[in-house]
Amino acid sequence: MNVSKWAETRRILSLFVLATLFACATGLAQAEPFMPRSDGVILERLPDAGDTMARTLRTQHRALAANPNDLTLALNVARGDLDRARALGDPRFLGRAEAALSPWPSSASQPDVTLLRAVILQSNHDFGGALAALALVLQVHPANAQAWLTRAAIHQAQANYPQAIADCGQFADLILGLAPDICTASAMSLTGHAPLALRAVALSLQANATEAAKAPGVDMWGLTLAAETAARLDDPTAETWFGRAMALDPRDPYLLGAWSDWLLAHGRPGEVVALLSPYTRIDPLLLRFALAEQATGDSLLGKHVADLASRFEASRLRGDTVHRREEARFELELRHNPTVALTLARANWDVQREPADATILLQAALAAGKPAAASSVLAWLHGNNVQDHELAALAARLAAIGTRS
Repeated sequence: MNVSKWAETRRILSLFVLATLFACATGLAQAEPFMPRSDGVILERLPDAGDTMARTLRTQHRALAANPNDLTLALNVARGDLDRARALGDPRFLGRAEAALSPWPSSASQPDVTLLRAVILQSNHDFGGALAALALVLQVHPANAQAWLTRAAIHQAQANYPQAIADCGQFADLILGLAPDICTASAMSLTGHAPLALRAVALSLQANATEAAKAPGVDMWGLTLAAETAARLDDPTAETWFGRAMALDPRDPYLLGAWSDWLLAHGRPGEVVALLSPYTRIDPLLLRFALAEQATGDSLLGKHVADLASRFEASRLRGDTVHRREEARFELELRHNPTVALTLARANWDVQREPADATILLQAALAAGKPAAASSVLAWLHGNNVQDHELAALAARLAAIGTRS
């Protein structure tokens, strides 16, 4: 693969990682709506690490404000905001990206704009809108690798695994190396081939180590997939995979959440408290932080439960339905309200069907004593031969309830 082609692959994968992982890493919001007295009132300064990328993005935003119809500049600003949204787990950067693109509607005549808008729509769980936007892109650019990769992510989130694998195949026809291997293995891991998928990712990471070193976003994707697949198989190598991913980027919001879940499941809440204390402004990480506090008996638990309640209320006031999975878990595990949790989990499952979505719905149905409410998850689990030791245990417990009732 030549240098320019690999550079394009790196850009494609950075946006793909955002699109597939961002839903679990959202930012802080205030519960009580505030109406500023004028447009000049500064509500909050978005988080900024003070690095070169952040300074460049600020400069570009100022330039775009002066030249709002500069398409090239708008695309650069939108891409930068998407990168920041992913890196910081802050959805407000998605709004900034959308604002940068606002002069141009989604259309086949503006494929670059339409592709970026598809990523934004996906991040907001508007999968239908995202697929429609991607269809416009592929009408004029059927060889657009990023569009095929994003389609694969959406179809996997919807549990349409045959289509996801087909999309990965289209992507593999355009891009060689590690990325298409991970794309295909991701869908395979949920269709009865988890051990094979884990081995395939491990071999591809080894065979494509040079490529992975040049594209840390792709490397992170592969390592995280390996860790989560091993965790679903109850394979002890999961901890090693998580460790390698954490060594690569210990601040990645999605990885922090997944690693914290593994630690909580293995009775290590103290490590979660230490790990997440710098990241409690990110709602899903505050959730896990509070769960760890509950397990350790921390005196600040009540404050953090109140903070989460406030944030979820603010999310509802904004009309945001992206975080139902996290809210369902909050209601079940911290508020101990299985009825509310079950309602939220079922609404979430209607939109998104990943293993974590299945887990919270099975847990809520079990706690509420309503096994029938999880019938669609059980059909998904058995119909796709999903290999997940936790889901299998929950399904068995639900079956036992159903037998007794």
